[in-house]
Amino acid sequence: ATAAMAAAGGKPMDLSSSDIQYYIREHIREHGTETSPEVDNGFVKDGEQLHLRWNSQKGNIFIDGSHLTHPLELGDEILINSNTPPLQLFVDNDKSR
Repeated sequence: ATAAMAAAGGKPMDLSSSDIQYYIREHIREHGTETSPEVDNGFVKDGEQLHLRWNSQKGNIFIDGSHLTHPLELGDEILINSNTPPLQLFVDNDKSR
């Protein structure tokens, strides 16, 4: 959700962008790997995909807050891309209200 991304330090996006902005809240990393802001927050651009592997016994992925969830088990793989129909936005250009 837009408010959640803003609260997590996300970047404002152009309304016409087809990119997906993501924030990884809780990492499970292999011993010895370094953390970096590029891994925590980022964008999946048109034609790209984000590939994740679930490394816990059980869990859930939450999409757009709690609106859509899917259970996960050890070894599940998640591919995220922007190959979806465009989001329909209704923008009020009357700033006097």
